[in-house]
Amino acid sequence: MDMSATAREIARVRALLDLGILDTPPEPEFDDIVYAAQEACQAPIVVVSLIDDHRQWFKARLGIEVCETERDVSFCAHAVAQASTLLVPDVTLDARFKHNRFVTGPEQVRSYAGAPIITEQGVAIGAVGVIDQRPRDWTAKEVQALERLARITARLIEMRARCELADVQAQQLLDLAAEGVQFRTIFAAMREGVVLQDRTSTILRHNPAAATLLGLTHDQLLGKSSIDNDWRIVDASGAPLPVEAQPSMVCLATGEPVLNFVLGVHLPDNTLRWLSVNSLPIFDKVDEPPTLTVTSFIDVTELRARETELREALELAERASQVKSQFVANVSHEIRTPLNGVIALASALRQSELNDRQREMVEIIVESGTTLESILSALLDLAKIEAERMELEIVPFGIEDLVRSSTDLFKIKADNKGLGFDVTVSAPPGARYCGDAQKIRQILWNLLANAIKFTDAGAIGVSVEVEGSDAAAQTLLIEVRDTGVGLSPDMERVLFEPFIQGDASVTRRFGGTGLGLTICRALARMMGGDIEAVAGAERGSVFRVRLPVAAAEPEVSPSSEGEADLAAAMKILLVEDNPNNRRVVELLLEPTGAELVMAENGAEALTLLAAQGFDLILMDMQMPVMDGLTATREIRRLEAGAGEGGGPTPIVMMTANASREHREAAFAAGADGFITKPVTPATLYAGINTALTVAA
Repeated sequence: MDMSATAREIARVRALLDLGILDTPPEPEFDDIVYAAQEACQAPIVVVSLIDDHRQWFKARLGIEVCETERDVSFCAHAVAQASTLLVPDVTLDARFKHNRFVTGPEQVRSYAGAPIITEQGVAIGAVGVIDQRPRDWTAKEVQALERLARITARLIEMRARCELADVQAQQLLDLAAEGVQFRTIFAAMREGVVLQDRTSTILRHNPAAATLLGLTHDQLLGKSSIDNDWRIVDASGAPLPVEAQPSMVCLATGEPVLNFVLGVHLPDNTLRWLSVNSLPIFDKVDEPPTLTVTSFIDVTELRARETELREALELAERASQVKSQFVANVSHEIRTPLNGVIALASALRQSELNDRQREMVEIIVESGTTLESILSALLDLAKIEAERMELEIVPFGIEDLVRSSTDLFKIKADNKGLGFDVTVSAPPGARYCGDAQKIRQILWNLLANAIKFTDAGAIGVSVEVEGSDAAAQTLLIEVRDTGVGLSPDMERVLFEPFIQGDASVTRRFGGTGLGLTICRALARMMGGDIEAVAGAERGSVFRVRLPVAAAEPEVSPSSEGEADLAAAMKILLVEDNPNNRRVVELLLEPTGAELVMAENGAEALTLLAAQGFDLILMDMQMPVMDGLTATREIRRLEAGAGEGGGPTPIVMMTANASREHREAAFAAGADGFITKPVTPATLYAGINTALTVAA
């Protein structure tokens, strides 16, 4: 570093120290900055970072525990050095950062964006930085929001320093006045507005800055009181501020300082100026109420305008997120509806008399449709995770049942490839635990599907055990081993990133979206656990999942009473607007001999129900004229008004919307069962039997 650069750095650090912000306690205004940055950029780690001569200190932070780091490992220090926004889509590809301990260590930093905090004098003192654990290209909107927040942070720091300086100066002036020292020159030179008020809040003295900020002349301001009718003051929300709630009056009433109080003043020209006000009490005698207050204030109108812009930008981002979620739901419905026809009809056709070549073609159709459904489900899961709309559903589950239901199908697939398949469960017989069984099963499915896909010879091993002696806080350890293509060190580093499958040759050979492991890690972390992958001791790979669980009460043996099976003589009303889906259900129910009556929407269904009775209703959720939820609520309303004379008709909701919200909406409307499309014979019969059992 040359002499001029050294001098500039010394001046920069001195400017930072003069602001008095380092090592101060957390403050809500700066916490708001990091929350706003996280919302705008959807990043897990956000910091308001200040860089002195040897360290990086965080005034506010999210997603990171430490409050400071060495300067030489700071990403923000580089944004400060160049005094402009620093964008690093992949830190592992940047020579400045690829050996950084936060990149190579457990923090796994992968991308960074930082906007410098620059004072009014043009000095970069720190940065507002966002960090992600995956490579990403920062969008123009995200960068714009980050730069706006950095400007707001700079003004907040300077405003804070001015307020503190004004308080110190005001107290010094009062001390000087008490000692009879002339202080008018100093008082007049202050940039902050300062007024001295008595117990009636009448202004006894003020400096020129106070008159300027309030839009009044010296004579107009002198002698003015907070209780004057023409003194139009509003609170931070814009509502009229009562006299007793004004800072000087509160200070007089309580004898306590009122700090950083934001209010608005209507100037004589009807413009609204926002001020940040500090009011301090002055006591003549100990243990007596204050006789005077000294109030200082600065103009924060520009800061308020920027906060409004930021709030509007965040609201726009939230609306965009809602639109995205609706789009995802619509895509799910529109794709699953025709996919339902493909898979269900092919499954039904597979059960008919076919020659070997026809059966082979049908098997390919079913396998291709199932693959397409798994890809669609993976994309939708990723969208839910990114939008933070996926929720946990904690229920008791049997560990042996979960493992068996998750591995039986894959044992068949392993046998077909000539692979060994070993499953070991280390848990007390009949042990039950509380956790999200469906998401645990989804993780195990993904890991087993990968293990079989990438293994051509050898064996697959699955071990499941529960660790810990505290029944309320145990760890479910799942390990999946294979003897497949294995993992290179480079592959281990990026394996859990979206759309990654190691290298191009693996992608060409094995296919897939590269989302399975990304979703596994997201689900594991959502449940409070994690997943890791390491190369096998000799060949292949090992995946270990650790998830927190709690012991649950043993399952009570269910009674056989009340169980119902699909009866051949049933009369079923199918409410479905798509003709292909109606034909699918008709073909699937054909072997049962059930009588099927069809309606194209909820309104037609109500008309048919008014004329005849049915043993069961299969109700689509999304339909024109009247949707399934509305029709179900109307059916339950009519049944309730009819009084005694028969129980409610069992209703099974069928929908391509597989989210938890849609399931809950269906049951809230009055449904007894729920089937997710694509419909298969197994899911259709299971859904019907469940509804009959519930309604029995």
